[in-house]
Amino acid sequence: MAKKVYQNDHVEIAKAFKVLANPKRINLLLALRTESCRVGNLQECINEPFPIISQQLAILRKKGVVSKTKNKKNEAYYSIDDEFTNKLLDLILKHDKENEGKKKTKKKK
Repeated sequence: MAKKVYQNDHVEIAKAFKVLANPKRINLLLALRTESCRVGNLQECINEPFPIISQQLAILRKKGVVSKTKNKKNEAYYSIDDEFTNKLLDLILKHDKENEGKKKTKKKK
């Protein structure tokens, strides 16, 4: 008898969630959602030092979540390279917004 889906070893799924479970990486991804950015721009967007941003981008690149391209001036630009990540961020943001509305409604009662 085959294992049921929920009994399978889901190590890869757990790894994907682990990559996205870091607040600094989430901030980076939210900053990259609208357009590709240079690391210097990201420093201003999320208020983190260059080494932290570089380290987090390297993790995201290794997992295939973001990609790096260079322009004619040899400046590196990062962008989200994974549609699943974009969809997941949409769901999380929607969920947060809905929960925020529920919290406000409960406080009024």
